[in-house]
Amino acid sequence: MLPKMAPHESNQTPTITPETREQLRYVAKDGKCRVNLCHISERGRFLSDIFTSFVDLQYRWFLFVFMMCYIVTWFFFAVLYFLNAFFRGDLEKEKPLTTPEENLIDHAPCYLGVDDFISALLFSVETQRTIGYVSMVSPSTVSPSCHEGVVLVMTQCIVGSMIGALMVGCMFVKISRPKKQAETLLFSRTCVIANRDDQLCLMFRLGDLRESHMVDAKVRAKLIKSRQTAEGEFLPLEQTEINLGYETVIRHNIDCDSPLWELGPEQLRRQQFEIIVILEGIVEATGMMCQAKTSYIETEIEWGARFEPCMTLEKGSFRVDLRRFHTTYKVPLPNCSASQAHQLMALADCKVQNHRTSQNWESWAEGMTEEDKDKQPSHGGFTIANIQEERASEGNESEEGTEKSTP
Repeated sequence: MLPKMAPHESNQTPTITPETREQLRYVAKDGKCRVNLCHISERGRFLSDIFTSFVDLQYRWFLFVFMMCYIVTWFFFAVLYFLNAFFRGDLEKEKPLTTPEENLIDHAPCYLGVDDFISALLFSVETQRTIGYVSMVSPSTVSPSCHEGVVLVMTQCIVGSMIGALMVGCMFVKISRPKKQAETLLFSRTCVIANRDDQLCLMFRLGDLRESHMVDAKVRAKLIKSRQTAEGEFLPLEQTEINLGYETVIRHNIDCDSPLWELGPEQLRRQQFEIIVILEGIVEATGMMCQAKTSYIETEIEWGARFEPCMTLEKGSFRVDLRRFHTTYKVPLPNCSASQAHQLMALADCKVQNHRTSQNWESWAEGMTEEDKDKQPSHGGFTIANIQEERASEGNESEEGTEKSTP
């Protein structure tokens, strides 16, 4: 059984303006959740799942981290190359060509073409990105006799491959996130409340702009409302599940288990609640899970209205006119809650039943009276006149008998 709204809650009067009420939405119309976390003491937890943390970053911060990962590693290894060349004495001026061959072998530079920090930075970029600019003037290579240089080059290649794989993977996931795919899913701007199949229903529309359909789509709805318990505890965002079906128009039957059971049009205007609608499914084209959200507040619910039909059959195929997707029209509906309407219907049924019962009793009584009238003559005609005649004849017979017995 879902919790109902208390009587004093259904009669409350809003104390905030419509503009402020719009700002207090838990979920915006575009599906963004308006909840900010603060005073997080254990921020190190985000580093345990660094991949998801990168993907969740905003685009400006994500691109900044993307560039800094490469720039920092380029400068870091450029400093190592420069320091290695500096301590080996490779940054000194080149010796004359008349130098003996053995001296050239002993003083062979570790990094050919690296004579300052800028050349070391270029060598770092070429090594990590495998650009390989071939230059006959100052080729950038590592001498086989420089073992520490070979180790640095190998380390940078491994680190560069790891950073490239991480950043490219994050970029791909960031671009293809299902959050962007939800932009092509439409929710009606308002909800409507009307009768369908003699049942009061809350209805809204849902549409997909893509030709590919969603697989295993599920729609859920929650009613979020602040309330105070019987013990005095204040619940700022109490969530109540709302049962839905899956059709072109999503509907919720307002029955005795619904949180809207005791709300009429006047109570809806005085309430402060929000209905969160969540659509989950798998995108057929990519096979990825997609989720879309929207919300409806009390001012976005139309009492006694229906959505205009937007689907027609033309030239052997169905056509959906999206111009009518959000359009509604008024229908007659009593200005009372579903609970009051149920009580009135039950009272009317009781009166009809009592009227039918009284009619049956009257017809049965009339039938019995006519039957008694028909049966009275068949019992020998025992009327008052007949009884008096019989008594008189019996009296005459007794007198005659007495006279005969007298001598």
